[in-house]
Amino acid sequence: MSEPGATDAGMVKYITIGVLAGLFLGVIIGMLVEPIGVGFGISGGLFLGILVATIAWLIRRPPK
Repeated sequence: MSEPGATDAGMVKYITIGVLAGLFLGVIIGMLVEPIGVGFGISGGLFLGILVATIAWLIRRPPK
């Protein structure tokens, strides 16, 4: 029998891409929109990056 988390191994790739994209876009948005600021831009970018990555993984995950 396989490990319970074995099917979740592919999620790491999606989360990594989501975090990197969130950091990059958060800094860009924070610099372009002054009232937001870079710090809040990074926080929002990380949150949205992880959220979108999780949703993408749920859609694309292999069937059980």
